[in-house]
Amino acid sequence: MNTPVFEGEILLCEDNSMNRELISERLARLGLKTITAGNGTEGIEKVKYRMQNGIKPFDLIFMDIFMPVMGGLEAAAEISRLNTGTVIIAITSNSTPAEREQYVLHGMSDCLSKPFTLQELFDCLLKYLTPVSHSKEKKADTQDEEKLKIKLIHNFVRSNKDFFNEFTEAIDGGDIKRAHRLAHTLTSNAGLLGKTLLQKAAEDAENLLQNEENHLNSSAMNVLKTELDAVLDEFAPIAASEIESEDSDAGVKSAGDIPEPMFFDEGKTLALFEELEDLLDGGDVQCLDLIDRLRLISGTGELIRQIEYFEFDGAMKTLVQKKNDLIMKTKSRKEQEGLHD
Repeated sequence: MNTPVFEGEILLCEDNSMNRELISERLARLGLKTITAGNGTEGIEKVKYRMQNGIKPFDLIFMDIFMPVMGGLEAAAEISRLNTGTVIIAITSNSTPAEREQYVLHGMSDCLSKPFTLQELFDCLLKYLTPVSHSKEKKADTQDEEKLKIKLIHNFVRSNKDFFNEFTEAIDGGDIKRAHRLAHTLTSNAGLLGKTLLQKAAEDAENLLQNEENHLNSSAMNVLKTELDAVLDEFAPIAASEIESEDSDAGVKSAGDIPEPMFFDEGKTLALFEELEDLLDGGDVQCLDLIDRLRLISGTGELIRQIEYFEFDGAMKTLVQKKNDLIMKTKSRKEQEGLHD
């Protein structure tokens, strides 16, 4: 199969980390740079920033519909009023004719239904972007898809091991809106991994929590827990082997040819932190390109994990703390050196 290769920048407004990871990696393989936003408000801010600073508008915007803070309908309508000329495409599991009509009324030109195949992504992009070239599918592409699936499984297990406790707490505490969001996210993630029974159980729970009203019963709760436990049990060995593999790789690197200056050159480390901070602040997935350099700095394991799983808000907090610690450490060392002089 000849795969189209594009040039351009995509804004992805999506609060689900698994969806961000999947879509961003697939777009990257097609030559497209992805900037991410965790909700509609962030997306609007990134569009306005480009307008205010004379930066070329995004070539395309993918907009999730259900997001915290501000959802996709409101965000798309406001972005449309800015008249940037950028096409906005809804990405959602809710794609009935009536819902698609609402998306159009709010300024969206098209709809990509979750979960979507790679071919469906190609077809959508080809409607609005012109390929700069084509490449033949290679064996490595299939291997990349398998690696991506393993990463998504790892993400799923880590994100959902405490799901039922959080879900029950939200129900018991009367926070039906949060419970609905948890069920909605689980529905989407189960669909991404082809777990149809869990997807159906989560979707049933989601529907029983519509409009901040709780119509859940013990039967629906039991089915949800049973299906989730079954999937977690199935995925546990895969996630565990992936963790062991990462630990093994880290061990090889720590014992191998690591450039020592990265551990002790505070100036280079600070410069790397500042470069990463700029990328994280913009939700730019190119921050993934800095991971190999981060591995050379001790104590960055959690920061790397957050970046790999597109938890950019958490990564920013971790980075700021590490940057401040480094600045204080450097200042203290220089003061000590001054005393000795």
